[in-house]
Amino acid sequence: MGAWRSACAKLLLAAPLLVVFIIVVLLALRMASESPVGGASLVGPAEVDTSLPSYHPIRVTPPQTAIERAVNQGFAQSWSAESASTAARLPEAATSAAFPPVDVTDSHAPSTYALAFTQELLDLDFATSTREELLAWASYNNAPNSLVTIPAAIDLKLLPASLTMNPTPVPTLAQWKRLAAARTTWRVSGLVTSVSPIWTELLATGWQPVDPLMVMYDVSGALTVTTPGHAPNVESFFFVLTLGGASWHPGYGAVVMNDWTEN
Repeated sequence: MGAWRSACAKLLLAAPLLVVFIIVVLLALRMASESPVGGASLVGPAEVDTSLPSYHPIRVTPPQTAIERAVNQGFAQSWSAESASTAARLPEAATSAAFPPVDVTDSHAPSTYALAFTQELLDLDFATSTREELLAWASYNNAPNSLVTIPAAIDLKLLPASLTMNPTPVPTLAQWKRLAAARTTWRVSGLVTSVSPIWTELLATGWQPVDPLMVMYDVSGALTVTTPGHAPNVESFFFVLTLGGASWHPGYGAVVMNDWTEN
């Protein structure tokens, strides 16, 4: 009985925190239907794939313990139906010269993928890339949510949706244009990743994900902002990155990015 109470206490702490990211991205998808996200490409057409991926991430069936049922019911209750049309305004999966695929050698381990993903997400030259290209690259790096059943069109847009929901490092379209005009660049350094305590607490309850690659990482580092004619500005940052089996290719992808903070 004591062990059961302890597990339930951990469940109450950890499960709601993980559910938050589903709510966040659904709100982001709603917001995406209200305003444009893209802009004309400055580096040529991206390689777009508008079909559903033929590759499917690995799934397992954990034993249905009491804890397993309780957590899964909590996830299911967090879902409210959304129209797939809201996701249609976000770019389809694509890579480009400005945002190439993450190297395959970095896609087979969560720590190396988290580092490579963050490097490419934040190493930005605004004058030679577009926000639409970045969000299309995010769609390509998307890992489907494995916690509740949602429409496939939305499932393929969870990551880019999370990048349009404040707080986020991705500038708005108007901000991107201003940064491009000023020839501003971002460079990331000092990256540190570690398994998030949120994830550790959730697994400690005995719950197991159906996606065997799923894990949550805390990511921190420094971002140097450089604009010609101005002294470089260095800021520290932190966010939580949820990983899983990628939608469009073998290996890791990112389900969602949240809790972005800067100092």
